[in-house]
Amino acid sequence: MRAQDQRTGPHLTVSDTSEAIAFYTDVFDAVAIQRECLLDGHVVHAELAVGGHRLIVSEWWEAGDPSVAANRDEVLTIERTDPESVLRRAVAAGAHVEPPAAPSHQVTLRDPAGLCWTVVGPQRAG
Repeated sequence: MRAQDQRTGPHLTVSDTSEAIAFYTDVFDAVAIQRECLLDGHVVHAELAVGGHRLIVSEWWEAGDPSVAANRDEVLTIERTDPESVLRRAVAAGAHVEPPAAPSHQVTLRDPAGLCWTVVGPQRAG
């Protein structure tokens, strides 16, 4: 995901949409654009804006079983001006830092829903 991309991006399948939205709001400053709720108020589907990106978060996905979403190998990359602050907030909110496979300046974290994120700083003009 890159900052100027306004298309709907990845579809994140989670076991609890409300918890995932709370995490993404607290950690990545996500804003809910649209939510689909059951009559009891339970959120089952939402579109979020994170910076200039959009993503879908839901407890279901027509293409498969939600249980296969957790602990996937895909890594979502998000650019933030202060990645260290984001990392601290993520860990405080229940994320786990993934050990790097090789020496790297990037840090990957696994959110409470089991999805992996790499948080990077802004691109520098060279």
